[in-house]
Amino acid sequence: MKRLRRGFTLVEVLIALVLLSLLMLVLAGALRALGGVEERVEQRITAADDERAAVRLLGDVLGRVSARRFPRRQAGGPAEAPFFEATPNALSWIGIMPARFGAGGRHYCRLAVEPGPGGGRLVLRYAPWTGAPTFADWDHAQSQVIAAPVQQLSLRYQDPASGQWSAVWPPPGVPFNALPSTLLPGAVDIQIEGPEPSWPPLTVVVVATRSSDPSAATGSFGGGRR
Repeated sequence: MKRLRRGFTLVEVLIALVLLSLLMLVLAGALRALGGVEERVEQRITAADDERAAVRLLGDVLGRVSARRFPRRQAGGPAEAPFFEATPNALSWIGIMPARFGAGGRHYCRLAVEPGPGGGRLVLRYAPWTGAPTFADWDHAQSQVIAAPVQQLSLRYQDPASGQWSAVWPPPGVPFNALPSTLLPGAVDIQIEGPEPSWPPLTVVVVATRSSDPSAATGSFGGGRR
C-alpha cells in the first residue's frame, strides 16, 4: 500500500502567520499596558512620598514661628509686632528651619507659588535671620520646591479666640487687643491645587517659640500638624 503524505498549503501557512501575528500584537499590547500600570503606580508612590516629606517640612517650619516683636512703622496697630506677613496666597514669617536641611536656627521664610518649567511651583524660600524686622531679597534666598506643578495656593488663618478663619492676618475689623498675646494666628490652613494625585487640605498649628527665641513675648504652646 502506498502511503499518502500531504503538506500544508500556502493558504494555510498564511492563515497561521496571520493568527500568530495577531497573537503577538495582543501580547505586546498587554505588556505595554502592564508597563504603563507599573509606571503609574511608581509615580503615585513617589508622589505620596514627596507629599509626606513636604507636609513634614511645612509642619516643622510653620509649627515653630518666632514671636519676637519688632517696632511697627504702620499706624493704627500695636507699637511692636512679630514679622508675620499673611495674605491669601503667600506667607512670610521668621521660623525655625530643621537642621536636616543644613540650615538650623531662625530663618526668614516665605511660602508662595513661583513660575517654573512646566508650570507653577510651590516654593519655600529661607534665609538666615539677621535681626532685621523684615526681609525682601527673596530672589537670592535658598529655596525648596514643595510641590509641582501647582496652579494655586490658598491660605487661611484661624483666630484662636473665636475659631473663625480669615484669608488675611490680622482679620479685618478685629481690634488688636482682641488678638492672642503673641499676635499670631492659632493655625494656618493650606490648600494646594494642581499636584497629581491631589493633596488634601493641610492645617498646621502655629506655635510661638520661646526656647529658641528668649525675646519672644510669650512662651510656647502645644502644636503640630493635624
